[in-house]
Amino acid sequence: MEVIVSDLLGFARGVFLGGDWINLAMVVGVAVIGAFMMRNLGQLFGVSVVAMLIFALVQIVYGGATSAAPTDPQIWLGQLETGWATMMATSGLTFVGYFVVFAVAVSVLFGGKSLIFRD
Repeated sequence: MEVIVSDLLGFARGVFLGGDWINLAMVVGVAVIGAFMMRNLGQLFGVSVVAMLIFALVQIVYGGATSAAPTDPQIWLGQLETGWATMMATSGLTFVGYFVVFAVAVSVLFGGKSLIFRD
């Protein structure tokens, strides 16, 4: 169990402290969207899964848009297919790590939203 927790903490540190500001901005942006989608903490599992899907789509589109020649549709579609293949080759630890990162980020942001926007 200690190895699992250590691996997940290492992954979370890599996401938040890894120095890739664009990736961090995408994670935080998607987590904010997830926090505003939630109505109560019982929806955390579903919202985290939806946040992971939105994040994957954003990464695929961003990868295609930042390709060598994003103005050519054929090259852009090729980059989208490459991004999809990369996502499909992702390890299980990465998926679980992103799920935990999104679950924690969404729940923290949801708590902040609940304090600020009281009904």
